Amino acid sequence: MLASLGAELLKLRKRPSTWVLALIWLAVIILLNYTLSYALLSSAPPPTAPEGTPKAQREQLREQQEELREQQLEFLYPENLVSNLTPGFPNLGAPIALILGALAVGSEYGWSTFKTVLTQRPGRYAVFFGKLLALGIVLALLVLLTFTAAAASSFVVAGIEGEPVGLPPAGELAGALGAGGLILAIWASLGILLATLLRSTALSIAIGLVYSFAIETIIFNLPIQNKAFQDAREFFPGQNSSSLADSFSEQPQGGFALPEPPVDAPQAALVLLAYAATFIALAAFVFRRRDVT
Repeated sequence: MLASLGAELLKLRKRPSTWVLALIWLAVIILLNYTLSYALLSSAPPPTAPEGTPKAQREQLREQQEELREQQLEFLYPENLVSNLTPGFPNLGAPIALILGALAVGSEYGWSTFKTVLTQRPGRYAVFFGKLLALGIVLALLVLLTFTAAAASSFVVAGIEGEPVGLPPAGELAGALGAGGLILAIWASLGILLATLLRSTALSIAIGLVYSFAIETIIFNLPIQNKAFQDAREFFPGQNSSSLADSFSEQPQGGFALPEPPVDAPQAALVLLAYAATFIALAAFVFRRRDVT
């Protein structure tokens, strides 16, 4: 399997789509989470007050706005790296992982390269799990690069504002890295399963994206009050991905509490692990038993 792993890593490294998807993800993190947010906060206009407002009241409005701006800026500092970054993984990170998983397997069917690979020495399981391990390494590197890019951006913001630099607790950071990797892994495994079942890249990506963006939202908005249906909603992959990511969000300042996630973090992690294992097992079984042509 080591030979298959090396070959798959080489293919993923040489494939332009891997770099394009990674750059899109990193660009969104840097531009939206930090650059645009800081630009909006730094260019906010001063508060306006009706003509004739007492000077003391105008000064109070100005101080309140400045206090609110400082609270929002603190969210961009390094110590809030985890709570700022992790909730974005189910929104854009999940579709990118799904596309990577579908491309890793589906393109082999489109190019008819599986027939050539499987006539060589490695068996089907060696080829499949070598591909799976290579994709896992790429996803782990993507998570590390994401946090590194976000940390660099937060250091720049703190430096511009002249604020002392702090870091999130090591345990919290490690948990966020693991949660981000798990969220990407479950969606990548769904892409792998769809591509294996359909033997198509485009169709598997289309179905996966429709599910991730629309299907669960439609199901959750159905006016069904049955308790069994309400309980079943807690076991959907999108719901658990969001709940796991949101568990790293901090309470905002100002007296308003964030709503509790519908699924607690340990249950969400176990559900996602179960989904990933099931998707991988089904894909491996189908790949082993079915003709690849």
